Amino acid sequence: MSESKLSQKTIEIVQATAPVIRDHGVTIVSTMYRNMFRDNPEVKPYFNQANQSFGENKTRASQVEAFNDQTFSSKAPVAGSQAVSLTQAVLAYAQNIDNLGALGPAVLRIAHKHASLHILPEHYPIVGKHLLGAIKEVLGDAATDDVIGAWAEGFGFLANILMGLENKLREESTAKVGGWQGFRKCVVEKKVKESDEVTSFYLKPQDGGPLPPYQAGQYTCFRLDVPGHGLIYRSYTLSTAPGKGHFRVSIKRERGVQSYPNGVCSNYFHDQVREGDVLEVAPPYGDLTLVETTRPYVFIAAGIGITPMFSMFQSAVEAKLPQKIYFLQAMRNGRLHPLKQEIRELASSNPAVTLHTFYSQAEPTDKIGEDYDTDEHLTKAHLQAIVPNGDCEFYFTGPVKFMRDIRTALREWEVPAERIHYECFGPMAAEIEGG
Repeated sequence: MSESKLSQKTIEIVQATAPVIRDHGVTIVSTMYRNMFRDNPEVKPYFNQANQSFGENKTRASQVEAFNDQTFSSKAPVAGSQAVSLTQAVLAYAQNIDNLGALGPAVLRIAHKHASLHILPEHYPIVGKHLLGAIKEVLGDAATDDVIGAWAEGFGFLANILMGLENKLREESTAKVGGWQGFRKCVVEKKVKESDEVTSFYLKPQDGGPLPPYQAGQYTCFRLDVPGHGLIYRSYTLSTAPGKGHFRVSIKRERGVQSYPNGVCSNYFHDQVREGDVLEVAPPYGDLTLVETTRPYVFIAAGIGITPMFSMFQSAVEAKLPQKIYFLQAMRNGRLHPLKQEIRELASSNPAVTLHTFYSQAEPTDKIGEDYDTDEHLTKAHLQAIVPNGDCEFYFTGPVKFMRDIRTALREWEVPAERIHYECFGPMAAEIEGG
């Protein structure tokens, strides 16, 4: 991943401290976040604060769930899903520091996210300072000069890898026709209610210039000044195939769960963003995209996880590919079923498409055979009954439990890992993998 190398001493020390990260990492990372937000508040907007509170976890599909069986010392700062996720990433780095190629996909995914947020080289020293400071604060005398020195070298090495990838991604974005770096002002051309919970926003550049091409499944980031909250960055999937002359994001209104408040950005979009408003928008990024293959594509979506799946499904159908395409969607009922008509029209336009819709809480107005096909949750048995065999490329997004169940079903079906494609748009990937 880089021509430079870590010293053998650093590799040995970092590997030796991996058990410490496993046992104390959440406390270290939570301490890092606490100190960093206090001393360098300028970086706080880059972090979704909903993910800083213990118990609230957002997936790519923006679903809110709770961590189970997680307890931490009362002396530790309150730990959230972001802290747990970063701890898992730091632990993986420590355990694989002598084989960083194993972390390549994860590092690339982080680089895409950082490029979208417009994270710059000057931000890395801030994180590094507070990470090392937190290690020293939590471990005390056990954090010797050698330990701190090794982690400083290790962090710097990884930061250089990420900065190189991020610069490359930004350069590629700028080189595209209509491409740019950072944030560009775009006008909300149209606002369309898709369901009781989801609204789509159509965007075009304020300067009248073209939009760059992108890959189906990618996302964009918004830089928002939300009244009462200040500057906030938030990413949403582009919910159409490329080449439409506009960007579209389809955003689910996130309502509070138990003691947690409503989602700040989703409710801001629904309640305050109007047609004609100007928003700051990042170029498209993201590595969950279609692989070129002759195998059938299988797209599986639950809830608002439908947005990246629809973009890829639309792209595959409009490309008039020769292979079979399966689109399986799981919704509660017709009132909460976004993009329904677009999906049905696409499916009917191509005889190679098999569409199957599951409603888990169908209402009397929902007609089986017309609005949906099965009034149950989607299960492994259903999947295997619809898709002839596992020799396909599988894509899926949705709530954490749904994604975990689908991933487990595919592995039990002996689908190779390289043909299983998914992404959390929040810090929950390890939960899907049972971590």
